[in-house]
Amino acid sequence: MASKSFIHYLRRYRSRNARMWILIATAVGSFFLLFQHRYSGIVLVELRPTSFNRTWWDAKSYPKESAFSLCSSVIPTRHNVSLTGSLKKTMEIGDGPPPVRDKLCSMSFEDLEMYYHTYLSTIQRPCKRSVRMGHTMDGGWDVCGEEFKYIRNECLVYSFGIQFDFSFDDEMASVFGCEVHSFDPSMHEVDHVHNPSVYFHATGLSDYNGISKDMAGWKMRTFKSIRKELFHNSRTPDILKMDIESWEWNVLPDMLKTSQLDGVKQLLVEFHARTESRVKEYWVHKLLILRGLYLEGYRVFWVGRNMMCTYTSPALNRTFYGCYEVSFVKVNIPGAG
Repeated sequence: MASKSFIHYLRRYRSRNARMWILIATAVGSFFLLFQHRYSGIVLVELRPTSFNRTWWDAKSYPKESAFSLCSSVIPTRHNVSLTGSLKKTMEIGDGPPPVRDKLCSMSFEDLEMYYHTYLSTIQRPCKRSVRMGHTMDGGWDVCGEEFKYIRNECLVYSFGIQFDFSFDDEMASVFGCEVHSFDPSMHEVDHVHNPSVYFHATGLSDYNGISKDMAGWKMRTFKSIRKELFHNSRTPDILKMDIESWEWNVLPDMLKTSQLDGVKQLLVEFHARTESRVKEYWVHKLLILRGLYLEGYRVFWVGRNMMCTYTSPALNRTFYGCYEVSFVKVNIPGAG
């Protein structure tokens, strides 16, 4: 009798343990999914604070068909490179936009990587009255306040990538009287009026129109199509903010190609970049996009570095920031300093 009771106890103990571990595994899995899934414009990406979904990032952070066809010749990666020497080489490039494609293709992977980081860390046009809108930390952005004296109460703002943080959007509406349109398909919210001047749209910014090519099934639109759907064909946003988790590298070329940045006075972008490979086209692709923005007239007036977003360079063995929050203001004459 005692033996049967003991066996019965063991069975119950194992069953309870199994249920307990199943509940723990489910809770842990849900936790990581919740914090991993952040709006990306097309897919859900990066683990925070410092760990990355490396497979996704390396494979999809730029369109392969354009990135790998940029350089006709391959300059071998230098070995035993001097960090100081690479930094000196990038400093010699001087002010102005990133070099043309052939010049970039002649540079080594190490010099390209270093130049990307030094370029995004350079203030190109100081703003006399830079104002922080929204949260002090993540979620807030600096805008050039001196530019608003001409457009106050008439400004239009597009804000892509919300993640339930409307602090920037709300303050742009309350402080400057802007009409703000907020976009994020990952929040599982329907289109609605967030407040009398802030309108939410469950739409993602992309370089194509349709439904996202993954299980999320999000509504995706190009910048041009979004303006058309909102009847803003003849009205250009004064400020365009995007934090779309690396798909800025797909969206910006499309916007430049279709001249959709004409009239956008300030451009606020979080740039994402990191790689464990040594494919130089990875950096060439990004630098050519930054060159396009410069030639369009955009100058950096503020840079924020995300302390929780870093990576270690495989070539330079140095820790770099993987996320830069960059605020641009557009000068009157494209190409002018």
